[in-house]
Amino acid sequence: MPNFPTYREELPTCLNPRNPRHYLLLAYWVFFRPTTLKSYLYQAAPELYKTGAGLGIFRTLHVRAYRNLYLMVPITALFLSLLLTAPFPLINSFVLDIPVDILEWMLSVAKGVAKGVAFGVAFGVAYGVAGGVAIGVALGVAFGVAGGVAYGVAIGVAFGVTFGIAFGMAVIVAIGVAIGVAFGVAFGVVFGVAGSMILSMALGVVFGVAVGVAFGVAFGVAFGMGASRAIFYPVQWIFSLLSVSGKVKHPFFWDELIILPLSDIHYSLNKTLQRDEQQGIIQLADIMSNPFQRWHMQKILYNYWHQHQQPLHFTYNRILNDTSLNNYVFAPLTSRNWERIPNYRQLLLGELAGRWVKVQPDSWTNVSEHLVWWLTKSFREQHSTPLTEFAALLYALYKLDRKKPVDLLNQTEAQTAYTNIKHYPNGEEIRQSFVAFTTFLNYQTIADLTNAPQKVAKLPESNTAIRPTVLKALTHLGDIGAEVATYQQSTSRVNQLAALARAADSLEKLEKTINTDVNEPERYILQAIIEHWQPLITEASGKIGRFAITEPVANPYIAGNPVTGALFVGRDDIFIRLEELWTPEKCPSVILYGHRRMGKTSILKNLGTARFGKHTHIIDFNMQRVGFVKNTGELLYNLALAIYDEMPTNSTLTEPEYGPFTTQTPYNVFERFLKKLGKQRQNMRLLVTVDEFELLELGINEGRFDAHLLEFWRATIQTYPWFIMAFAGLHNLEEMRHDYWHPLFGSFTAIPVTFLTAGATRQLITQPDPDFPLDYDADALDDIIHLTHGQPYLVQLICHSLVSRFNRQTFEQGVETERRFTSTDVKAVIESTDFFRDGNAYFTGIWAQAKTEDNVQYTLLKTLAKAPDGMTRDELAAQTALSNDKINEALRILKYHDVIDNSEEKRVYTVELMRRWVVRQQESKL
Repeated sequence: MPNFPTYREELPTCLNPRNPRHYLLLAYWVFFRPTTLKSYLYQAAPELYKTGAGLGIFRTLHVRAYRNLYLMVPITALFLSLLLTAPFPLINSFVLDIPVDILEWMLSVAKGVAKGVAFGVAFGVAYGVAGGVAIGVALGVAFGVAGGVAYGVAIGVAFGVTFGIAFGMAVIVAIGVAIGVAFGVAFGVVFGVAGSMILSMALGVVFGVAVGVAFGVAFGVAFGMGASRAIFYPVQWIFSLLSVSGKVKHPFFWDELIILPLSDIHYSLNKTLQRDEQQGIIQLADIMSNPFQRWHMQKILYNYWHQHQQPLHFTYNRILNDTSLNNYVFAPLTSRNWERIPNYRQLLLGELAGRWVKVQPDSWTNVSEHLVWWLTKSFREQHSTPLTEFAALLYALYKLDRKKPVDLLNQTEAQTAYTNIKHYPNGEEIRQSFVAFTTFLNYQTIADLTNAPQKVAKLPESNTAIRPTVLKALTHLGDIGAEVATYQQSTSRVNQLAALARAADSLEKLEKTINTDVNEPERYILQAIIEHWQPLITEASGKIGRFAITEPVANPYIAGNPVTGALFVGRDDIFIRLEELWTPEKCPSVILYGHRRMGKTSILKNLGTARFGKHTHIIDFNMQRVGFVKNTGELLYNLALAIYDEMPTNSTLTEPEYGPFTTQTPYNVFERFLKKLGKQRQNMRLLVTVDEFELLELGINEGRFDAHLLEFWRATIQTYPWFIMAFAGLHNLEEMRHDYWHPLFGSFTAIPVTFLTAGATRQLITQPDPDFPLDYDADALDDIIHLTHGQPYLVQLICHSLVSRFNRQTFEQGVETERRFTSTDVKAVIESTDFFRDGNAYFTGIWAQAKTEDNVQYTLLKTLAKAPDGMTRDELAAQTALSNDKINEALRILKYHDVIDNSEEKRVYTVELMRRWVVRQQESKL
């Protein structure tokens, strides 16, 4: 989705009703720069701007920037109306010698202003605040002028003055011009310049007929002059001539509603393009947003593009890759606009290709813009060149209503387009990449993928490429094709599955890289290639897994107990971090923290010695044993005994005795034990793993352990660098409430243990064992990832339940089932009562962790559970009646504990199954 246009000059964050300059600024926005008015409203409250139409407009009264604007609208309209109608009472008073009641004249103007502002309010309810403000000011001025002029005429008639037909015509013309300008501005804010012009002209005819035959023609012509802004044209024409000197800005830069053509803009734009190409394109694109001036900008851009020494570099670096051009061509106002208005890139490509670009979402406004494009088509540069043909291909791939890449690239016109540019600088790079795109999209079998390495072998080096990330992606696809070739050449079923798994994982990683590093339209093509290849690889994996099953499948998934061996996947980042920390030169102690059943114990169980050298000895000191220990002495004795048991058999270290630890000072006894060990360790280092370290706090609170124990351990790891401790638990040390944890703050390195990545989750699901005979279709995999968010315990629980269900159906119930799990199977498992019963320990543990004295977290979790798609913070506040401070603090804690995801606009449960468990709990209490 494009970005909202930003005002490129200084924009006040809030208009000040006490600042006279801001009234002039508001009038300037309304009559010349309505996009700036929209930018002001959007920056003040983006969400309210999007939903400000209808009765939601009254919510804006809570925003100071909006309130001040509403206050200034009638004042601005009244001031301008009085200024414009002042000549009429002056003529009556000083020329015709007719007494004028100033207050009555001002009242007549004010009545007209009030009518216009009221109309603006109604218009704002229908089309949003920006439209309401624009029409409120514009019509306020128009009706105010009409009221002031009418008062002047009425006073003259009352005193017997006969004005004549000429004067009557002048009055009609003045009123017609004022109303024409007003409607032109107002409709331009909502419907665009072309739609505004057509609609205003139609209204001019209607109003002209209503006025009568005598004055109807004059009123209609005047209305048209106002709507076409012809009254501004003489001044703007003079400014356009003076802009050549560079001392004044061309009117195109300060009036975005110009309809009639102006000269000499090419001098200013060409000068800017030569000095700062990026700035020149931005200025050109801004002017091109006006459909009446689009043809002029197309000529300038076309000629500059074809004279450029590296036109393809210009196409990609200045149009496709420039983030400042990813703005809406027309600042959206209604809900339909946000999804259907294109960005500047699409507009520039379309104009270079000679295509009409659909800017407005409404059919009748599109008709008006298409009419303007057709009328100005003959003024455009229409000569077809290899560059314009390639621009047409890029436009077809980029536009909003685009076809599938394979359908576009298979067309003869497309292949001609990317072939004919090969003679331009870097044209061969683009030609070869598009040939590869087309070929990859037309692969039909898994065997076709093996040809990919040869297809990308001759691609140019990425360091000289226009689009290095595209070439890297294509090279990556070639590597995936090589993995598929390995699969085809292997005779071992295990090696075949491994090769396909690597290919599938590489495709997933490539997809993430493409989404962040590759720009449109190549991103669109590469995504289509990945989507096309994934089913081919998945189907091949499924075929390997299809063989006869004559006995129950051994369930490789482990739900609840620590996971070791091949089933332990997806924690490479943590082990790499530990390897970085535990080098021979430095060995800091660490704490692994994360919420329940996240795999912390499994990480400790899989440390092993291979990763950290043969001199590292792992001491498993599980704090669950604390329940059987009565005091600090027994705890340290158990630790010393665990260390002794890990010593080599040839060690002369004597076994620690129980008595001294309980009858003497245990700290001194343990210290002597370590000193004896230090003399015999011979480069050995100890890695003491302490699981569920929060149980220490329980022992201290119960009076079984001395609070100085933690300070003693800090001193120990500082005194003996070969003595390392690895804690694992629910909390980081900074979360521990009691002061006796403070000594450990600076001595431990915290490492969070969070969810598995999508790739690791897929690996865990599909490769629990080299000879696992069952398979998953793509939808089942996506469902499990969505339901669990990569929570390892829940992934294991679902998969364990699926295998158990398969065995039960096949060998107990005699039901012949597919050996591939589908979404239906996943749904059947998670909707069974057994599933939530088996996982109850996990869910209740998470729920208990959210308990607070005021139950704010409980309230938010229960409320969010009703909304599968999540809720905004404002929606939560409305439904819970909680204060913003309480909501923000509770959401922060829940986010920290991985229960709630705040990364998007809405707050949602991180783990969908947790949300469903909360719903079930609430329903069971009804």
